[in-house]
Amino acid sequence: MTLHPDNEIAALFDPNFDEPEPAIVPPGALPPSWAAAMAANRASTSRPAPAAAPASAPVRELAWSQAPEIGLATPEATSTPTSEAEPEPTGKGNQRRKKRNKNTPSDAEFTRQSTSAKKRADRQRKAVRLELAGVEGNITRTRRQSTAWFVQSPGPWNMRPVGKQRRYIQNEGMVLANLAESGVSGMHRRLVRTPWPVRQWAQKHDAWAEPIPDVPGALSWADYLRGQQHAMLWGNPTQKGRYWGIELPKRSAMAQGLDTLGQWLVPVIDMPLLGKIAELVGKWARNAFLGEQKAIADHLATIERHLSGEGVNAKPATPAEMDYLLLRSATLGLPLDAEGVISGGGGWEESDVATLEDLTNLELTPGDGYTTVHGQVGGRNYTGYAIVLTVGRMAPLPIPEKMLPWQVLGDPSGEPLEWSERIKLKTKSQTVRNLRRLTSKIEAQFDHYTIEHDQVPPQELAEQHALARQVISDIEEDHSGLSVRTEGWYRVLIVGSTPKEAKEKVSMLQEMYAPRIRLEQEHGQYQLLREFIPGEPLANIAHCRRMNVEALSSGMAAVGDRIGDRTGVVVGQTASIAPRPAVWDLFAAHEKKHKSGLTPIVAVPGSGKTFLAGVLVYQAVRAGAYGVVLDPSGPLKKLAQLPEFRGIAEVQALTGRTSRPGSLNPYRVIIDPRRDDPEYDATSVDYQDDPNPQAAAQGQYEADMRAANAERISVAVSVLKMMLTPARLEHEWTETVLASAANMVGGERHHNLREVLDAIERIAKEDDNVDLRSCAKSLHQDLAMMSDLAEARVLFPERGTTGDIDDIINDRIRLTVLTMPGLQLPPEGTDPSQWTPQQRMAGPLMHMAAWLANRLVYELPRYERKVLFLDENKYLEQTGAGRTLNLRIARDSRKYKVRALVCSQLPDDYLGVDGTDDKSALTYEVIIGDLGGNAHAIEGALKLLNLPIGEGYESLLANLGGGGEDTLDEDTNTDHLDQARRFIVKMADDIELIRSDWTHFVHLAHVFDALDSRATRAAMGHAV
Repeated sequence: MTLHPDNEIAALFDPNFDEPEPAIVPPGALPPSWAAAMAANRASTSRPAPAAAPASAPVRELAWSQAPEIGLATPEATSTPTSEAEPEPTGKGNQRRKKRNKNTPSDAEFTRQSTSAKKRADRQRKAVRLELAGVEGNITRTRRQSTAWFVQSPGPWNMRPVGKQRRYIQNEGMVLANLAESGVSGMHRRLVRTPWPVRQWAQKHDAWAEPIPDVPGALSWADYLRGQQHAMLWGNPTQKGRYWGIELPKRSAMAQGLDTLGQWLVPVIDMPLLGKIAELVGKWARNAFLGEQKAIADHLATIERHLSGEGVNAKPATPAEMDYLLLRSATLGLPLDAEGVISGGGGWEESDVATLEDLTNLELTPGDGYTTVHGQVGGRNYTGYAIVLTVGRMAPLPIPEKMLPWQVLGDPSGEPLEWSERIKLKTKSQTVRNLRRLTSKIEAQFDHYTIEHDQVPPQELAEQHALARQVISDIEEDHSGLSVRTEGWYRVLIVGSTPKEAKEKVSMLQEMYAPRIRLEQEHGQYQLLREFIPGEPLANIAHCRRMNVEALSSGMAAVGDRIGDRTGVVVGQTASIAPRPAVWDLFAAHEKKHKSGLTPIVAVPGSGKTFLAGVLVYQAVRAGAYGVVLDPSGPLKKLAQLPEFRGIAEVQALTGRTSRPGSLNPYRVIIDPRRDDPEYDATSVDYQDDPNPQAAAQGQYEADMRAANAERISVAVSVLKMMLTPARLEHEWTETVLASAANMVGGERHHNLREVLDAIERIAKEDDNVDLRSCAKSLHQDLAMMSDLAEARVLFPERGTTGDIDDIINDRIRLTVLTMPGLQLPPEGTDPSQWTPQQRMAGPLMHMAAWLANRLVYELPRYERKVLFLDENKYLEQTGAGRTLNLRIARDSRKYKVRALVCSQLPDDYLGVDGTDDKSALTYEVIIGDLGGNAHAIEGALKLLNLPIGEGYESLLANLGGGGEDTLDEDTNTDHLDQARRFIVKMADDIELIRSDWTHFVHLAHVFDALDSRATRAAMGHAV
């Protein structure tokens, strides 16, 4: 088994193997690192264990592990060559060696100079000490300056209208302008990265779920959680934390002296007598610092008010956040801490600050252009190679119309980039004074050319003069504050596990920022790296960027992919700015937001919507929810056959020889309201204002009973109409005959469709209207023929029976899959008049199957979590009864705690073709997949997502297909480069691009195999 070398930076989140990973491993395939790990584990387990080996702990105890223990090993200690030359032996051998060395004097001199330079660099490094003198609360102090730190949470950006994105920029710019007006002259902003809290997700998910019991031999709940964590950690997901360090007024001379004296006395802190003096001086220095803060309390309150306002929404850093800022800044170049933000008590003193220098060992090699960082994280040794890039010249940036914010241009690389910004704020008067001084210099140079030397001045002088005058005019005429100017130095950190990798990442990042922004790799990398630490001085003044606060704020370093929560099931990973897990609490809309549970999944066939819905249903049922799946084509029935669902899942065939006659009888599928339901309880708050609550509750129950009867009649008519040809439906008496017959039968539950056929036959024989009798006779002939089809046995019970089915739901069954084997769906684009009788029967069967699935869900107790998955929603939207069912799902899913995943191929099924039955306002969550480039479908999808038309989102929706070029030409086909499906997912106001990538979820390979619905099934390990 190959062990990680100690310079593998990604090792903390990687399963410890350095075999190359293919670009895209198909879902279900075993990643190479896992294959090697499992092989090594099998080899290790085959060897006899030591006699004193303890018994293995229960699997449940390992549920919170960051990654499987297989393959984890501490790297072996590696010896590093010493820089000092070995002593030369004496005697003749030494003379001969000296004689040989005479031939290469240049090599010896080069070696001597290199060794001397290294020693000199080490001495200089050891002579450098942190400027930081202490931390009190959210304020750091050096001997000359104090800085108050505030934390800004990550903000949204993607899929927001351009006007809203511009407002984000302007709001942050106004915060900077207000700080300048309040007397703030300098800032140090830091963007740090913390690992996405995978372990915390597992703990919350376990508390959120009511997992089904483990089945011997099947995937246990603990193994499931471990596998989910491991898969999430594969991509090294991170989250941003942006710190605003606001420089406070300069410290007093006495406070500076006390801090200086305290630093001198740090080495003697452990001595008996001098140590007491050092402690006393430290106490005086701290008291002096606290006195300074009291004196500027109003100034601090003003700063906090500005930063907490709209645009930044920053809060004072907590002690834990201050600890993480200092510890992370002192260990740049090493992996992120596995536990995320480190909890601490704050209150750093001089002696505590000194420990920051011991966290890493820095090595400088003159001319290499990087800093080598050694250190330990989690008890393991790491070596990283850090390169700091500085933002150089910048062209005009069309943000937000055509570009991402300039500080997130590198985020799609997946690298955990960290930023350090040193900013000076200039007031309006300072800026105008400096610009007038600049224009005077330009005018003097112009006179020097024209008057003193009688030469034509360069064109650049005129352009610079015009630009300076324009800026002065903008500042003097601006009343918004957004013309406040700034001077700043912006650094971004790149880390590689080898020097070559670090340099390759630098080249990649420079290409991503080109051509509008240059990233410069400067000399003095050690000083630039130290500049990231709070309190350290500016490394150099090169590449100072001057811009107004609006241009500065267009960097928007804190924005990122924001969607979902940290509790629920996994949907995929974000793919807009930076990848991180997309997690969805399926029942937050019901339990927290009081919103509808209807979730449209819109995409063309083959776009992966059924696969995604199946994965969501599997995760929900594992977490304890009840699942009902209507899958006409039948591939999802294998979900019920998974080992972990043994005994708690069942498959009900609604067609074929195993189907029960009358199981889809409309009169039995639609149930009566229960008198003991809470909504009919007279003590409910709904009846408190009624003079007679008992009578009011009884009246409501009776009204709902009448509504159920009317609904059965309506559904019966709809089902019979769907069996008729278009020519028969266009007859003017058809509707009258069907409605009259259904009303003659009534709406009670003991009836069935055969009674409606008998009523039509009576109309054909007994009605006084000749036209009505003629139409009824034709209808009876057509419907009698349809009722004799094998597919119709579930709609028309056998004569002499009512087709009764059980009314009580079996609580033991957690997953019910309704299938319709042999169902012949009408071909796409075929005229309905050309459909066969079997194809015409598909509509009513699908229609009633959806009603049955709805019944199975709504008969469960209201407080239980439920997931309903309906495929082929287009058949429901073809009739009024079907649209009623969709509307019921949308409106009642909140009260019954139902997450309804309803698949369709067109958004019109939810928007209403003619503007009616528009359910877009009830869709709190929406999933949009590949729409095949159809312009009408894209326009409808934008309405569902509540996005404006004409702002560029159309191209994004048009390109939602898989990556690469999909062609049958083997030489040019590149769709295999990225087989993960992509979706636009809306959750509340957050809308993001999601890659449904299940590559590393190898513990669910059997689930993916069950969900594989392709006609030609490949071996497990290929893309799904």
